[in-house]
Amino acid sequence: MEAARNTLRSPGVAATAAAVALMAAWAGDVRAQTKTFADVAEAAIPGVVNIRTTSYRRPADPQMDIYQYFLGGKVPSLSSHSIGSGLIIDAEGHILTNNHVIEGASAIDVLFANKREKARAKVIGRDPKTDLALLQVNPKSAQTALPFGNSDALRIGDQVLAIGNPLGFSHTVTSGIISAKGRVIGAGPYDNFLQTDATIHPGNSGGPLLDLRGQVIGINTAVSSEGQGIGFAIPSNMAQQVIKDLQKYGKVRRAFLGVVGKNLMSEDDLDDRDARSGGVYGFLVTNMVVDGPAAKAGVRLGDLVVACDQEKVTDLNHMQRILTQKSPVDRLRLKVFRRGRGFLHLNVALQETPSADRLPAERDLF
Repeated sequence: MEAARNTLRSPGVAATAAAVALMAAWAGDVRAQTKTFADVAEAAIPGVVNIRTTSYRRPADPQMDIYQYFLGGKVPSLSSHSIGSGLIIDAEGHILTNNHVIEGASAIDVLFANKREKARAKVIGRDPKTDLALLQVNPKSAQTALPFGNSDALRIGDQVLAIGNPLGFSHTVTSGIISAKGRVIGAGPYDNFLQTDATIHPGNSGGPLLDLRGQVIGINTAVSSEGQGIGFAIPSNMAQQVIKDLQKYGKVRRAFLGVVGKNLMSEDDLDDRDARSGGVYGFLVTNMVVDGPAAKAGVRLGDLVVACDQEKVTDLNHMQRILTQKSPVDRLRLKVFRRGRGFLHLNVALQETPSADRLPAERDLF
């Protein structure tokens, strides 16, 4: 009888054992596919560099005769140093960093993660409007390039990791989440920052913000001076667009609309019921370049721009971000509201943004 009972129990025991084995295999598979911060850091640190710049300037002191006398006619120069971070983006030695890290530098030195190799970098191109710069080095050994991810796919709450050179402490790793997207902080006309609570300090600028797959989804750029745990990063999708132009032209060729705008603050900014029927959004055209693309297309002062290529334009900054995705040879279709005419559709042939000396000094001209 005992043998019979054992025989009856054996199928259940076997099924349980099989289930346990299946669960163990599943758990092992999940662990194999899920990366921890340690995994991400280990793979990414070799692709992060420390940047040290040196700037030389001649003293402004007019009383230099005494120095020239004692130094054999040589006028001494004063030097200053700054630190920052960067990331290797390809096998050709291209390094992406912030423009403010290398601005005004006389010499730029790059220190690699092995801390034994250093290289002098040359500037391929800079873009002050997005605060990005592209460098190139000729390293003695092969270096690790970091892959880019899709910053548009990020969700608020996604976990991220920052690597950089904060306060000179090389290759420091911090973690946090994406706190917000599309932040406008007054840094420039194309503000579209990711906000994170991953700790960022001076020296982190130019370093990567990574997702849990080890992909670069942002370039660490700024911190809030009013509170801890508020850092900002340039989205990777914007950075990749800038990189393409810097590699090809040494500068960013931007699409130019030729208007100055004003955001709507309330319905009081509109005096037409029809314009308010869809809610308060868009921007008012307050000034234009006389021979600019918008003027040639028939845009008029006072027009309310509400859509571009069938995409609703929420405000001035939104329109500027749309333009960053356009080429100077592209065309776009604006939907505007004009008092006494209603809604109009205008086809605009864009141009390349002229040099600053050919433009009026308008802050929100784009």
